[in-house]
Amino acid sequence: MSESNLHTPIFHFTSPTGQDCMPFDPNGAVYFNGRYHLGYIYQLEGRHFWGHVSSTDLVHWQLQPPMLSPGPEAGIFSGNAFVDRQGRVVLSYHGLGDESVGYPAGNCLAVGQDPDLNQFEKLAANPVMRNPAWDPHTWLEDGVYYSISGGMPGTGSAPSLYRSTDDTLQAWELMGPLMASEMPEVYPDEDISCPDLFELDGKKILLCISHSRGARYYVGRFENCQFYPESHHRMMWPGGTFFAPETLLDNRNRRILWAWVLGSPSTMSLPRVLSLDSEGTMQITPVEELRALRSNHQILQSLQVAANSTVELPEMRGDCKELHFRIDPKQAEACGVIVRMSPDGEEQTVVAYVPKSKLLRVELGKSSLDKTKPYRTFAMSVVLPAGTPDPQVEAQEAPFELKPGELLELTIFLDHSIVEFFANGRQCITQRIWPTREDSLGVALFARCGDIAVQTLNSWDMGAIEVRS
Repeated sequence: MSESNLHTPIFHFTSPTGQDCMPFDPNGAVYFNGRYHLGYIYQLEGRHFWGHVSSTDLVHWQLQPPMLSPGPEAGIFSGNAFVDRQGRVVLSYHGLGDESVGYPAGNCLAVGQDPDLNQFEKLAANPVMRNPAWDPHTWLEDGVYYSISGGMPGTGSAPSLYRSTDDTLQAWELMGPLMASEMPEVYPDEDISCPDLFELDGKKILLCISHSRGARYYVGRFENCQFYPESHHRMMWPGGTFFAPETLLDNRNRRILWAWVLGSPSTMSLPRVLSLDSEGTMQITPVEELRALRSNHQILQSLQVAANSTVELPEMRGDCKELHFRIDPKQAEACGVIVRMSPDGEEQTVVAYVPKSKLLRVELGKSSLDKTKPYRTFAMSVVLPAGTPDPQVEAQEAPFELKPGELLELTIFLDHSIVEFFANGRQCITQRIWPTREDSLGVALFARCGDIAVQTLNSWDMGAIEVRS
């Protein structure tokens, strides 16, 4: 099997051009006229475009003409889609300046011209938001248009808010800083980019990235043209690969998220549904439409795993799988699942729950024999100041704790070079792993320093999504 086939996901959306895109941000996600529309950044002849696919079921996708092509901008960068007061889909995007034609950089708008969103007309007044301006997120709320501009807190380019009541969308007023305050656990060097502000079960969520540390979100309130954060949460941790998230609201009132999974080949995360539970905790679950890709269901029940041992599961071997485990950790110091394991254990990726540390962990030290793809502390080391170290890590760790009497429920998706795992519907880790051996297909349970009981185990082979030209 070629390295391309060994690593290219089949049920995650990958770059239709086959090229490695830098970046590959999802953009322009919107549900409109019965279809899901997803844009994505790609590069052609050194310039950035927005590609476009659409679907009725999140599994079968149709390639459509690019949402946006550069000109007069030098390139088209991140933004979003929203529906205006006239019921039209409008794209909000950052246009790179082109000095050769005297075109300034800034945030721009383009209005959909047809029900299939195959054609967008850029405003003649673009860029309609200039200083400060990058990575816009624009929306309509209570009859007023608002637009966030990404930025770096504490600088002259702080995240800002614009407002407009102009139906032509050309006149915008800069209202001032977006953030009313910052949260203590946010580092001073963290920008707010790729913003996405939406309501979720009575709260406002500000989804964004910092370029050095990846995807994250705030829970809070949007009042008087400012966002008031109440808590801050990560969706990516050192060594991770979850970047530039984008959401849409569909006709079932589901808030669905995609993100760019860093690494090669260029890939999106699985679409996942976000909600808040009664305690205000984010719930994160894969969309149910993915079940259409299942086949070859295998089920096991009532397995015991002794302390400091592993139990291999030959029925569940594979590299394109959906796996479900219901585990009683008892008093074990750590327990979980080993995936993509070679017969001699030379390659393997460990998905672990560590109760005492209140952590989920994906252990990466043996994930690949190819050591040219190290896992780094910072997501995008290219944005670090010159000379700043970016150490390697061997595990991505996310906070997670079981409630009293609660069992560990793991859902794991394996798709060649990607593993995404969901724990009890309230935590998720996304990771690239790049195994090199064709026989790195094994799946096993393990327990460390204590027995565990596994109540149920389910597995399915996963088929490919369809992307038609």
